[in-house]
Amino acid sequence: MTASRQRVAVTGVGVVSALGNTAPETFARLCAGERGFGPVTLFDVTAQRCQLAAEVRLDPRARPWAGTEPGSRTDQMAVAAAREALAHAGLDRPERELSLAIGGTTAGMLEAEGVLAEQSELAPALAAERLLSYPLSTPLERVRAALGLEGHHATVCSACSSGANAIGLGASWIENGRASRALVGGADALCRLTFAGFDALGVMSPGPCRPFDAARSGLTLGEGAAFLLLESADAAAQRGARVLAWLDGWSVGAEAHHVTHPEASGATGARLITGALARARVAPHELTWVNAHGTATLQNDAAEARALALALGEALGQVFVSSCKGQIGHTLGAAGAIEAAITVLAVEQGQVPPTAGLEAPERELGFRHVIGRAQAMPVRTALSTSFGFGGVGTVLVFSERDRPLPPTERSVERPCVRGVAALATPPAEPLVDRLDVARSRRFDRASALVTLCASAALGAGAGSREGIGLVAGSAFGNVDRTVEFLRRFLERGPRFASPADFPHLVPSAPAGNASIYLGLTGPVLATADLSTSAESALCIALSLIEDGQAEQMIAGSAEPHDAITERLLAPLHRSQGSSPGPRGEGAAFALVARTGAASDPTVAFWSDSAHPADLPPPGGRARVFGFGGAEAFVRASSWRDAPLELLTFDGVPREAWGGFGVVRAVEALWAGTADRTLLVSPARGQTYAFVFERRAADP
Repeated sequence: MTASRQRVAVTGVGVVSALGNTAPETFARLCAGERGFGPVTLFDVTAQRCQLAAEVRLDPRARPWAGTEPGSRTDQMAVAAAREALAHAGLDRPERELSLAIGGTTAGMLEAEGVLAEQSELAPALAAERLLSYPLSTPLERVRAALGLEGHHATVCSACSSGANAIGLGASWIENGRASRALVGGADALCRLTFAGFDALGVMSPGPCRPFDAARSGLTLGEGAAFLLLESADAAAQRGARVLAWLDGWSVGAEAHHVTHPEASGATGARLITGALARARVAPHELTWVNAHGTATLQNDAAEARALALALGEALGQVFVSSCKGQIGHTLGAAGAIEAAITVLAVEQGQVPPTAGLEAPERELGFRHVIGRAQAMPVRTALSTSFGFGGVGTVLVFSERDRPLPPTERSVERPCVRGVAALATPPAEPLVDRLDVARSRRFDRASALVTLCASAALGAGAGSREGIGLVAGSAFGNVDRTVEFLRRFLERGPRFASPADFPHLVPSAPAGNASIYLGLTGPVLATADLSTSAESALCIALSLIEDGQAEQMIAGSAEPHDAITERLLAPLHRSQGSSPGPRGEGAAFALVARTGAASDPTVAFWSDSAHPADLPPPGGRARVFGFGGAEAFVRASSWRDAPLELLTFDGVPREAWGGFGVVRAVEALWAGTADRTLLVSPARGQTYAFVFERRAADP
C-alpha cells in the first residue's frame, strides 16, 4: 500500500548566536563577514591553551522566555529562538498540537556542573533538586511549557549533528502525516566541561578558527540556538503562509569507525550526501552551495572535502562551499540547527555567506570558496552538512520556494519486531569483561550495557549489520564519570582533564560506542525523556524506519548504576513516601524492521502523545500492560475490558522500566497468550502507547 509523501516547507526561523539575538541580525552580520569571537567570560579559562569563544550576549531586558521559569542558559536561548521562529512564521499563538524536536548536548550543564562537582557540600535535598536542571531533556520541557505544546516531541543527541537530526526527525513526522507542523532545532550553551574537554583533545585553536585554510590549527567553540518551523505543503497553503524554502531531502548514518576521528576516506559522508540529494531529486550539477560542517580541524576539513569530492564528482568545482564556524564558532549540538537556519535564509535572500578567517585556501580541497563578504546569487538548492563524535553524520537539502517537485509516493507498511532483549544486573557485576577488551577498552557501564543488550536483540542470525541503526535512551547520562572528570579538572588544573575520557561524556557516547563495536552504519542517536526514555527511543526508531532512513533499527534504553544519581534521587523517593532499595541497573532493547518473518509481531500503533480515542480497537484476545497511572487512560479507551497488568521490575531503575515493558508486551505475543497487546506509559502529563499484534490476527 502507498500514500503521498507530504512536501516539507520552512515558514519561520529563529536564531540566537554570538552575532545577534535574532535571525536577521545574525544573518546580516554573517554576510558582512563579521566574527563573533571574544574572551571567555562565563567561566575561568586563564590556564587553558585557548581562551576565545563565540559567546551569546543575552539581553536580560528582552526576557523572551517570559511566562516560564528562566531555567538554564541553554533553556533561555532555546525559548528565545523558538518564539522568534513562530513569530516569523506568523504563529504567535501556536496550536497545542504543534510537535517539537530539540537536539543538544549540554542542556543545563553550565549551571549543574559546579553543583555536581561539589555536591558533597550541599544538603541532599538541595542537590537532588538541582540535579533536575541537568538532564538532556530539560530544554524540551522548558520550551513545551513556555509555548503550551502537547504534540509529538523528542530530544535527540548525536553530538555535533544533534540539531540537524532534530530537524530531520520533525520532517519525517510531516512527510508521513504524523504532524502538520513541527518546531525543530537545537540549543547548547558553553560550559566548563566541553571547553576543558575540547582543550584536552588538542583540537582548539588559540586564535580565531580558519575553516579550510592551509594554516588552520583547530576549532573555536561557540554557543547558541536555532529553530525552524516546518509545515506540510497543505498546511502552509491553507493558512497562506510564505514558504522560505523547502526541506526536500535528508539523510543520516554512522561511520562505525572511531569515537572522535573521522573516517579519512569520506565514504560515509559521501553516502549521506548522495542519499540526501537523491531524495530531493537534485543532481550534483544542480547544487548551488554547501554550508559545510567546516570545523577548521585538520582531519575533519580534509575528510569532509573528500566526501564532497566523492559525492559531487566533476560538479565540485562549480559549487560554492563555505563554513559559518569562522564567525559563530562550533556551537556543538546547536550547530546543525543554526547552520540549517542560515541555509534557509541564504536560499530565501539569495546571499551566500563567506568563510571568515580563510586567507590561504588549501588547494587540495578543490573548493569554490566565498571569501570576505557574502556573494549575491540565486541559491536554487543548498546542502547543510553536520558530522559528530561517534561518526554520526546528517545532511539536509533545502530548495528555493519556486522549485517544482512532483508528488512522491511512500510505502505504508506496519513495521515489525524481530527481536527483544532485557538485561538486569547487580551493580557489582563485571560488564566490560563480557566484551572484546581490545574494542571496549574505554567503555563505561553505560556503553557496555547498550552494547551487550543491543547485540542480544540483534541475535546471532541478524546477518550483515550494515545499515542497521540504533537509538539509545538514558534519563540522566553518565553522572559519576562526568563528576570525576570535572573534579580532576577543577581541583588539579587543565593538565588533568583527560582527553581519553571526555568523548565518552557526551550523552550520545554509549550509542556511538555500541555502533562502532557492533558495526552499525544506520542512524545512531541518543534520546532522553526521564522515565520514558526507552519509549521515546522506540518512537524515534519507528519514525526513522517509516521515513526510509533505515530498514532496521535497535531501540531501547540503558540505566547503569550511578552512585551519585542514586544518592541524589533518594530524598525525592523518601519525600514521595517510598524508600526503595539499591536502584540496580538495567537495559532493554528491541530490533524493529520494515519487514520480517511471519512470526514477527507488527507494530500497529505508536505515539508519544497518545489519547484514548487514538487507539485501534483491541479485537481478538487482547492484553494491556502499563505502569502507574495507566488505569484512567485504559478505562477511557476501547481496551477498557481487556485484562490490565501493572508492571514493576525489582532491581531495575524506574527510568528503565519502559524498555522492559516493551519486552513483556512482545513476549506475550510470542508465547501465544494474546493476539494483541497494548503498552501504556503515562508520565508528566503525556502518555506513550504502543499496540503490538500477531500477524495471524491481522484482518
